[in-house]
Amino acid sequence: MIDTLKQTFFEEGIPFTWVMENQETKRVYEKNDGTAKLCTCDSSKGLDFQAVFIVNANNLPFSLEEYKDREAALMYIGMTRAIEYLMISYSGESQYTKYFDQLLEQRTESGKVSINE
Repeated sequence: MIDTLKQTFFEEGIPFTWVMENQETKRVYEKNDGTAKLCTCDSSKGLDFQAVFIVNANNLPFSLEEYKDREAALMYIGMTRAIEYLMISYSGESQYTKYFDQLLEQRTESGKVSINE
């Protein structure tokens, strides 16, 4: 997924920084350098961003039972990196997307969410 995002950003001329290209890039990356930051949920630990986009959420969690708790923890890590905006995209069904749909419906009914579809 990261390779696809990197290629798309490059082709569209969107400046980006791959935060975890190696250990050095995470340590020295410049938060306010005007580039989009690409990283995995796991590598985002300890970082925060004005806006976070979690893409392809329908592919989480992995189907193996022993990975479900780990995947839930990674999703939580990714979601809590957002300071102001959190966008989660998905195009299929999974354990997470069913939950997101239910949560979105509840929060929309209560007027506590802004939806951009």
